Amino acid sequence: MTKKKILIVDDEPHIVNLVKLILRDNFTVYEAFSGSEALIIADKVKPDLIILDLMMPNMNGFETCAKLRTKTATKNTPVLILSAKSQIVDKFKSINAGADDYVVKPFDSDELLRRVEMNLGKA
Repeated sequence: MTKKKILIVDDEPHIVNLVKLILRDNFTVYEAFSGSEALIIADKVKPDLIILDLMMPNMNGFETCAKLRTKTATKNTPVLILSAKSQIVDKFKSINAGADDYVVKPFDSDELLRRVEMNLGKA
């Protein structure tokens, strides 16, 4: 069976590596370190799910998510926000930008894996 593809987008390499460590046994993992890089990679690999940080330089997660929603390859791809921003206003803003789910950093690895599976329709 082919593994589902997940794109992790975060400007902090240690977060990308941690998430990759949690997911790599069950999924094929791609990484991007900026919103603009995420748009290019998502267009090429057509991931089954995107894990997206909000606080990134140049193009933040809200902008990235909104742009992903305008592209044919990613308009229906589940987007899970993974952010240190825990305010309800940020969660609403993420949903308005097109996000499907929201996990707050620091996160529990079991919860992250469960949310990924839920958003992929496996749970």
